[in-house]
Amino acid sequence: MHESNYYLKVGQTIKELREKQNMTKTELASGICSVSYITRIENGERCPTSVILRQLTTKLGISNEYLFRSIESDSAMHVHELLEELLLRIERHDFKSIYDLVTKEEKDLYIESIHDMQLFKLFKCMSNTILSEDYKSGLNELKTILDITYNKGNNTTGTEFSIMFMCGYFLLLDNQKEKAYTYLKSIRKYSDNIKFLSTRAIIPRYYVFLILACLDTSNIEECFEYVNYSIDYCKRYNKLTILRELYFLKGEIYYRLNNKDEFKNWYDKALIMHELIKLSDDDYFETLINIRLKQLKLI
Repeated sequence: MHESNYYLKVGQTIKELREKQNMTKTELASGICSVSYITRIENGERCPTSVILRQLTTKLGISNEYLFRSIESDSAMHVHELLEELLLRIERHDFKSIYDLVTKEEKDLYIESIHDMQLFKLFKCMSNTILSEDYKSGLNELKTILDITYNKGNNTTGTEFSIMFMCGYFLLLDNQKEKAYTYLKSIRKYSDNIKFLSTRAIIPRYYVFLILACLDTSNIEECFEYVNYSIDYCKRYNKLTILRELYFLKGEIYYRLNNKDEFKNWYDKALIMHELIKLSDDDYFETLINIRLKQLKLI
């Protein structure tokens, strides 16, 4: 397996296309993002989000598909499309369909990039562990997957950080709440300097797990910092599926502080958001709400 820096290739290709059109970074960035963000993309230090990438390629007069085909083989294109699909399903917590797709594809899949292989293994581990509820085995497997690329003390990639906070989530699911809280809080330092952020959902998803750990260990006061930051983040990057969870969790914080009016206010906001964005097979949010309401003895 050969490691290929996919993000560096994307950045180099965007730079070449920009320079061919005698376009400055300022012109390319205008109305889309900052000039410094363009610089980081072109240097391979940042993976543009799908929305920003589409805006950049449109301004450069090409499609995303043209960009990918210009830098990747057919097999790599297939891997990229597969990972994009898995990222969409993970945001919906559709673990059964993730596991089915991974097991269907893995036999004939050729992955050149070690980072893509790591992400693929993460999807398989997450889905299998949550479906089987074998969290101890899942934790051991996550540590093995993290060791593929991570060097202790370095900044993390988006995938490495996801592996880390999934360890915390598995600890929560395994009822090791104090350990989960301590661990999730300890990795917060990595969240501001992530390399190659493949999806903006990574940051607020981490904070959801951290807030859950805080609530379940009665570390209530610090929750406000986390929930307010992640709500603003979701609004900024349009992560509405996670925003509804955060609205509810903010309500739960108020409930635990005996402010029933604010609880109802944020609970209602969560339900309204859910009604606006829910899909026909989207039952994760309702399951989460029911679990939390039972803990609060409200149902």
